[in-house]
Amino acid sequence: MYYIYTINMKNTIMKNTNKINFDKVLNFYQTSTPEEICQLLNMISDRIMVPVQKDGFVDCQELDKEVPVVMNGPFYQINTEELYINEKQ
Repeated sequence: MYYIYTINMKNTIMKNTNKINFDKVLNFYQTSTPEEICQLLNMISDRIMVPVQKDGFVDCQELDKEVPVVMNGPFYQINTEELYINEKQ
């Protein structure tokens, strides 16, 4: 088992107390195609939010309900609810 270390907003290293099986995660990453990883991101899209800074505050946006994640060349494009808000109206 490995511990995952994260850096918080004050650049302090914090140890995540939840143990994870890093080998399983690494194996999934190494053996999955980009399309499979994109599908996983779509499956967990209801657990993802994107912080966007706006006029002195941070707006935490949910992912789009119709098309939350797509492949854009070799990259994963994360679509928020506000990204295409004008087209939806």
